[in-house]
Amino acid sequence: MTSIEDITVGDQFVLEKEPTRPQLFRFSAITWNPHRIHYDPEYAREVEGHPDILVQAHFHGASIQQLLFERLPDEGQLAELGWSNRGRAVPDDELIARAEITSINEEDRRVEFDVWTESDNGRCAEGTAAFVFPE
Repeated sequence: MTSIEDITVGDQFVLEKEPTRPQLFRFSAITWNPHRIHYDPEYAREVEGHPDILVQAHFHGASIQQLLFERLPDEGQLAELGWSNRGRAVPDDELIARAEITSINEEDRRVEFDVWTESDNGRCAEGTAAFVFPE
């Protein structure tokens, strides 16, 4: 785990994932996402014009959240997380979640991040997050 004393502006955290077709199907099921572009490759290609089924927008957000929770102290609090999808990822692409520290307020123990995901095709999602470190 990381303490606020061990970090500086510009530090990056990284999490690498490789979403599989079964994993994306299950993610759609547990999030009640019935859109066929996430589990039906023929529909995704022929009807919607995508190269394959797509990684869900919320999978990107969940990957960013997982990255932060794995690298930051359990006793702290994720105060903000927001992102929007800008590109797409498909199964078996390497999906990388990244968080870069943009500011540290030691008095409030609050750290702000730029967060994003990227795949073989470039950036997929971009956003910001804030975390409050424990005393």
